[in-house]
Amino acid sequence: MKLLPRRLNLNVRLILIFIACLAAATVTFFLAVLYFTPLEDFRKQEKVNNQVEKVLVDWKDALEEGEVSLSDSSAIEKAIGTTVKGQHEEWGFLVTDAEGNVTYRTGKLYSEDLPKLLEQQLRDDTPRGRDEKQAPFISTVSFPEGLGYAIIEAPSSIKAINPTSYNQKLILAFALAVVVFLILFVLFMRPVTRYIEQIESGIGRIVDHDWTYEIPVKGRDELSSLAANINWMTDQLRLRFERERELEQSKNELITNLSHDLRTPLTSIIGYLQLAKDQKSPGDKGYVDTTYRLSLKLKGLMDELFEYTKLTHHQVELQTDRVDFAALLHQLVGEYTPILEGKGLRVEMEVPEEPVLVTVDIEKMIRVFDNLLSNVEKYSLEGTIKLRMKVEGDRVLTSLSNPSDPVDPEELHRIFDQFYRLDEARSTKIAGSGLGLAIAKRIVELHEGEIWAESGEGELTVWVALPVRG
Repeated sequence: MKLLPRRLNLNVRLILIFIACLAAATVTFFLAVLYFTPLEDFRKQEKVNNQVEKVLVDWKDALEEGEVSLSDSSAIEKAIGTTVKGQHEEWGFLVTDAEGNVTYRTGKLYSEDLPKLLEQQLRDDTPRGRDEKQAPFISTVSFPEGLGYAIIEAPSSIKAINPTSYNQKLILAFALAVVVFLILFVLFMRPVTRYIEQIESGIGRIVDHDWTYEIPVKGRDELSSLAANINWMTDQLRLRFERERELEQSKNELITNLSHDLRTPLTSIIGYLQLAKDQKSPGDKGYVDTTYRLSLKLKGLMDELFEYTKLTHHQVELQTDRVDFAALLHQLVGEYTPILEGKGLRVEMEVPEEPVLVTVDIEKMIRVFDNLLSNVEKYSLEGTIKLRMKVEGDRVLTSLSNPSDPVDPEELHRIFDQFYRLDEARSTKIAGSGLGLAIAKRIVELHEGEIWAESGEGELTVWVALPVRG
């Protein structure tokens, strides 16, 4: 199973989404606070204050340089400047003596109790000052009559802040920030939730046995890894289902073929015994011989079936030994040569004379080649039987070829199945259970080897590949 490399951990991704949404909500909150509260008014008022201070300094200098009298209103107004007065009609200009008596007043005045404010400035000995509500700008001036004061009042642009209203605006700003957070979080999380829904939908289809469906693998995080794992699991379920279906079909074929192969000799045995029973001479040698032969055939079939079942459905332990495989083949072929020559078959061997050492279960490996040679003896056409062996890398290759009619590739694939025979009519003229090649295949697989068949040029060749173990 191959998993995709992770590009970004899903937890990290969710944390980054949360941080981004929180940052956007925080910025939204402060912008809303700036918009809903009069902070901008403070900045505007500061600009006006700077202008007032500059005009007040220029006015003071003009009064002192021109030695303007406290009682000379025209000179005082001239010192202010027509241009300045025209540009700032909303300002109020005052001149008082040292006791606070007003000698000149013009423009708009905003202070409710100017004498009181002036008294406070005189008591604090401060040249100018402002209270929290916007106090007038005051500067001391040296007049010919003595010390006096020049005062400028400008309207305040700062609105009075109501605590209840201010708190409501803060709550509104916070609510707006929460809304922004939720909207952004939903937008960022939508691809994740949509992918989770897609995975959930895919799992639903898989549960409904749609094992051909594959969940798209997107990204490189835990969700994509989950999708890849689910796809892998689906493939395994599909393969297992197909395997189980094949096993079910094989089991049905096994039962059918077994019933046929057991019923044929058993029916004959019952028939001959019935004839022997009905006749006056139940010991007739012909009936007994036939019954005995059929009984041996039935026993051989049951023995092969038992051996195949034991090899297939039990934990088989191999009793392995180090053996000269070349010498073993020479011995087996030597035993079968008279039988094969009696059927008009010649034997050619291409087996190394030097030892070829392999580690195998000798008894079971003899059974493999005994079954193969027995199959050749039963089904081969007249001609030459060829046995070849060679060492390739870390395995030993052995081939057994016999003259044969061409065999379809589909049949080649099935000749190692239990009870399968190339003669579809399953003739009883040739003894056999149809389990020999299936047993040989199972034994070779237990040795971690391979067995297969090839057909061509008038020959059927069975290959056996076994690993060379030290």
